[in-house]
Amino acid sequence: MLAGMCAGLLTLVAAATSVSAQDYPTQDIKVVVGFPAGSGADVYARYFANKLSQQAKRTVIVENRPGAAASIATEYVARSKPDGYTLFIGGSDSFASPLYLFKKPTTDPRKDFIYISPLVSQGFILLVDEQKPFKTVAELTTYLKQKKDQASYATANNPATILAEIYKNAAGLETMQVQYRTSVDFINDMLGGRIDFVMGDPVFALARIREGKMRPLGVSTGQRIKSLPDIPTLQEAGIPNVDMNLWWVTAAPANTPPAIIDKLNGWFTEIGKQDETRDFLGKFGAEPFTATSAQTKAHIDKEIADWAAYVKLAKLEPQ
Repeated sequence: MLAGMCAGLLTLVAAATSVSAQDYPTQDIKVVVGFPAGSGADVYARYFANKLSQQAKRTVIVENRPGAAASIATEYVARSKPDGYTLFIGGSDSFASPLYLFKKPTTDPRKDFIYISPLVSQGFILLVDEQKPFKTVAELTTYLKQKKDQASYATANNPATILAEIYKNAAGLETMQVQYRTSVDFINDMLGGRIDFVMGDPVFALARIREGKMRPLGVSTGQRIKSLPDIPTLQEAGIPNVDMNLWWVTAAPANTPPAIIDKLNGWFTEIGKQDETRDFLGKFGAEPFTATSAQTKAHIDKEIADWAAYVKLAKLEPQ
């Protein structure tokens, strides 16, 4: 009899969950971002939040929780109620990198999240001051070798640091790193001649290129970016083994009902197919990307493995 009561209770719970997922959403949805307002992550998040609002027919609020390589934001989401009303949008590296960047990571990307869908695929861009004479990576490399450790480059995030280290190792450079809190913080130093180059995220990079302040010399992806066909890849420019194509993904706390994840994946997939989305992302040198929840999780697992090598290469010490 006890077994029958338990079975009946489980059936009621399953039925309640099914109804809940079917009715979802019944309240506003919050999207958390691990970087400041106006950053590349924030620009993408606000676009997709607005589109999600149209699909879900509910208000979608973007909340910025910057700091600690997005760990503040990911921890907040991981500890949130797994009901589909608190989501995270950010780079796939935001999940993978804390395992190696912190002695005591606050979340485990393999256990604490369920991955809904990728949103964006993008590369970084090697930039120099538009007033400098360099037109190619080879010309920049010659200059940096002459300056030795008097040359410098700016970083405001970990992918930029890693790409710069790959370039330095391949070219045999002694260029010194200068860290900044955000990309905007190093603009004046770069335009004032105190910084020689930067690996910029495309949102930041294309804004500076359109302003006529910075010149692109190469992109980090293995193939040229469709919306930026005139910029060679760093491999074409003579830096071997560079193929960093970053995904932006959306995730929810672990144990969020699968039916809700499926519904969200369907909405984000529909958004990714829209011409408006392709046109919007193309302005930033990015492209829409869609996949299943399981495929997104497989990519995160690959990122976790890749970051072990990245951190070793860039000599990043856990904090």
